[in-house]
Amino acid sequence: MTKIGIIIGSIRKKSESARIGAFVEKLLTDMDAGVTPEVFSLRDIELPFWSEDRWQADSGLNTLWKTQSDRLKTCNGFVVISPEWAGMAPPHLKNFLLMCDGGELAHKPAQLVSISSGTGGAYPVAELRMSGYKNNFLWWMPDHMILRHVATLFQVDPPTELDVTLEVRLKYSLAFLVETAAAVTPVREKLQNLALYKFGM
Repeated sequence: MTKIGIIIGSIRKKSESARIGAFVEKLLTDMDAGVTPEVFSLRDIELPFWSEDRWQADSGLNTLWKTQSDRLKTCNGFVVISPEWAGMAPPHLKNFLLMCDGGELAHKPAQLVSISSGTGGAYPVAELRMSGYKNNFLWWMPDHMILRHVATLFQVDPPTELDVTLEVRLKYSLAFLVETAAAVTPVREKLQNLALYKFGM
């Protein structure tokens, strides 16, 4: 059994990120009986911004975080969906990744999906690839997807030609993610030493 966490980076009430997250969840569910998706919607997770209390084992911040931490640790890989807010990844998503310094994401593959209401979407990819992995050791897959003019995608039946093209590409990326997640699990279990190397360089 391979469990794939879907991290939805938007906190908006009716977000395109959540809609795309549901679409990804269905693709994963339909892919294989051995794949189980689990959704982490930042809108539904009550989590204050990171502070130095994170370093205190008995702090209220860590008490709030434990439930999510335990859920994340059961996942073998992730899909991270990031909207583009003013040319940036949302602060709540960066905050979430900051909290994941206890091995929750460590040495697990992640498919990055950036979405834009217009023709953007590249900046969150660059930002998250540059710094979104450092102390959580998340492994970004070498490919990523940018869904532009997202409000027009995957909305009609029959699907548009672009919908079909993007769905095929997304299935291809997700298949790679699932196989990579399964393949790297024994390597992680054999070699990972976060007690010795807790922080990235």
